[in-house]
Amino acid sequence: MQCRACGATQLEPLLDFGEMPLAGGFLSCDDEASAEISYELIVHVCRYCCLVQIVDPVDPDVLFQDYSFSASTVPALVDHFAAYASWLKERFDPSLVVEFGANDGVLIGPITALGIRGVGVDRSENITELARTRGHEVVTGAFTPELAQAIRTEHGPADIVTGSNVFAHNAEPEVILEAARATLATDGLLALEVMYAGDLLEKLQWDTLYHEHLTFYSLGALRGLLARHGFGVIDAEHVPMHGGSLRVVASLDLGRQPSAAVEEVVGWERSVGLDQIDRWRQFARDARRAIEIVETTFERLAGSASIWAYGAAGKATMWVNACHMDYLGGVVDASPLRAGKLMPGTHTRIVSPDVFRSANPDYVLVTAWNYLDGIRRNDDWYNGIWATPLPELTFHR
Repeated sequence: MQCRACGATQLEPLLDFGEMPLAGGFLSCDDEASAEISYELIVHVCRYCCLVQIVDPVDPDVLFQDYSFSASTVPALVDHFAAYASWLKERFDPSLVVEFGANDGVLIGPITALGIRGVGVDRSENITELARTRGHEVVTGAFTPELAQAIRTEHGPADIVTGSNVFAHNAEPEVILEAARATLATDGLLALEVMYAGDLLEKLQWDTLYHEHLTFYSLGALRGLLARHGFGVIDAEHVPMHGGSLRVVASLDLGRQPSAAVEEVVGWERSVGLDQIDRWRQFARDARRAIEIVETTFERLAGSASIWAYGAAGKATMWVNACHMDYLGGVVDASPLRAGKLMPGTHTRIVSPDVFRSANPDYVLVTAWNYLDGIRRNDDWYNGIWATPLPELTFHR
């Protein structure tokens, strides 16, 4: 029970979801559904640095061995990583970029297209195989110091080590940081994109608090963690990925001066209470109320209307299970890794957009609410009622 960022032992339970299925634990048949395993899900907050974290992780080999998320199937993420590759090129002009948590090569692709050598690392065998079929250089395995040294031996020291929405998946971030140090040149940089505690708090994003997402960093907490392992933060900015993320650049050269943006972000965090335990206690109360509102509203609607959900991501698993939505007609998802499978917990069928068009339900709860605009553009034929559960339950014609 030590804080993942500061090492303090004053951790307070914040939200207890009881036994929950794995957010990405999609099932391929009814036989698998009968053998499904759920895991305790309790979210804690550190009373000292206010880091939000899940302290009892599920074995990563269980979480990521047969991974069902292919980032290149999400147009908004494809655009994000193309822009991120350009940003890295324009800001730092690196020769070699090593990405941990590379998924299907969604960043390595545009990196190499810009003339930069890109090497990816990911522990999911099925996803890395997919990346390699697309011609990307991706290694299967956890990003450990040993693997990092092997990459350095083969390719030389990296100018940039980066990870997007993966650093917080690790129960032992110090291993990632040690691996980054082993990979980087002496003047190299660590660039992280992490789901941001500021957006978690401000937008009430309780639905991202699932087993896979072990930690929600503020810049204050992350800067302390990085400093403990020899990195100094030199830049920070807010980016819209995944409903709101924090992009942080850190250097092994502790004499390198940070940009003004670093203190601006830290100042904003203090102003909204990211470093105040009472503010997080209020967040927990608001989250429980949001769940209650959505559960009650759709349970009543289900008595006389057809209801589907859209977006079989981790958020969907949280909503349908926390709100006991066993009445859904289907969950729509365009990913071939998900369509045709069953949702964790409720075992609702996941279907393609074509099946959704044939059904034309009365209501669609957009569980992937941060992609509402793109979903509506893709399915502009739909004349029913869209609903988004956060930041507050809203119905859209």
